[in-house]
Amino acid sequence: MLWSFGYIIGFINNHMAGKLIALNISYIGIVTLPVLAFIFALQFTNSDRWLTPRKILLFFIVPLITVVLLWTGKYHNLMLYDLHLTIDGPFMLVASQYGLWFWVFVTYSYVLLFAGTLVLVHRLFSPPRLFQDQAVYLMIAVAVPAIANIEYLFPFLPIPQADWTPAAFAISAICLTFAISRHGLLDVLPVARESAIELMNEGFAVVDDKGRIVDVNKAMCDITGLKQSDLHGQPLPALIVNQLNAGGDYLNLREEHIEIELDQKDGLHCYSTHVSLLQSRTGTRSHVLILYDITERKKNEEAIKQIAYYDPLTGLPNRSLFSDRAGIALAEAGRYKRKLAIMIVDLDRFKAVNDTFGHDAGDQVLQDIAARLTHAVRKVDTVSRLGGDEFLVLLPEIANEEIVDRIAHRIIREVATPFNFNANDIHLSISLGISLYPEDSQDLNSLVKYADTAMYYVKQTGRNGYARYSENLKTGKPTSPPA
Repeated sequence: MLWSFGYIIGFINNHMAGKLIALNISYIGIVTLPVLAFIFALQFTNSDRWLTPRKILLFFIVPLITVVLLWTGKYHNLMLYDLHLTIDGPFMLVASQYGLWFWVFVTYSYVLLFAGTLVLVHRLFSPPRLFQDQAVYLMIAVAVPAIANIEYLFPFLPIPQADWTPAAFAISAICLTFAISRHGLLDVLPVARESAIELMNEGFAVVDDKGRIVDVNKAMCDITGLKQSDLHGQPLPALIVNQLNAGGDYLNLREEHIEIELDQKDGLHCYSTHVSLLQSRTGTRSHVLILYDITERKKNEEAIKQIAYYDPLTGLPNRSLFSDRAGIALAEAGRYKRKLAIMIVDLDRFKAVNDTFGHDAGDQVLQDIAARLTHAVRKVDTVSRLGGDEFLVLLPEIANEEIVDRIAHRIIREVATPFNFNANDIHLSISLGISLYPEDSQDLNSLVKYADTAMYYVKQTGRNGYARYSENLKTGKPTSPPA
């Protein structure tokens, strides 16, 4: 505006003094424009992290010297000298000779303009990319006045040798108006990409329709352990792709959340990966992936699950989880016509352990019992702590009753081995009751009740054995452990 304003004053004034005043006004704009254009290019592309206020002042040293030398030109020939009026076509112009400092200033100005344009071009064609339309309009706005100014300094067109640079600013104004009104220049800056994506804690990546990475942020580099230069143009690491493709090719998804696990330096991390499709107006497809670290959430969920479904002392499933598993097992047994067994295990004379050795010994014994019961049963079976010194055992998929007998004998043998606490041997036995599906009942509560009845029958008839539930338990005898 200053450049153009001074130029207009010079055009409407036909006297040398008036034209020189106009020239001095114009030069305030002329000397500052290259510096401001360069700083704007750096800020617009978020490349100004090194640009401190002190360094900005240093950039203005050459413009300041230029203005001072222009205003004191009668004392030297460093800027403009031999100024006189001349007529070229319809224009009355101020002609002059150019001093040494003038060419220093011209070189300095065009170095800054070229550097600023180079920053825009570099960021336009390299990731992370600028908004293309914005950058094109900006480069046109800079290039047209620059070409006009070069033609003024080094005439190569058969036109009056007036300075057409201010007129070229009209084209710049049109370009900037379009960039601001149509493409959100200054409202939607590429700087937002740095703030919203590069600095975000979540991993971010854009992949093209062939699965190659076209953009990635620092967090994604930290997650994968690779540099940006190693990721650009390359597929995502195979471990990530394999997990994303577990349910099908992720490049065919429109929007999905997929949980993946990655082994990192500080252990296993779980990520919720949001995959969403981007499709341009030309039909080009790409996918945005955002990885949210949900490791802590998973740990908290596991801790809550542990509290809700597992016994805090032994780590065994509690009665709630046992009921869930037993319900599923009963449904499958009914569907596939299979047998199922429920066992109740109760320690004989466990109170004496607490009374003799203390509750610490009792807790250790219960933990050891839990481990021995788990070792005695099959992998498909469930051992649960019912409460106190009672345990529940679920035996699904029973082919015949002999399997139940073998497991009962193994449990009794496991418990018969002495428990050691502070160099003291603790000898225990168990009473074990068994009920079978579907012979005894098809209802879980009834099966547990009948197993409990069988267990109490063992207690009443000598302990250290097991018994199958039947309606005439009072007349029978429990099965003793093998010798």
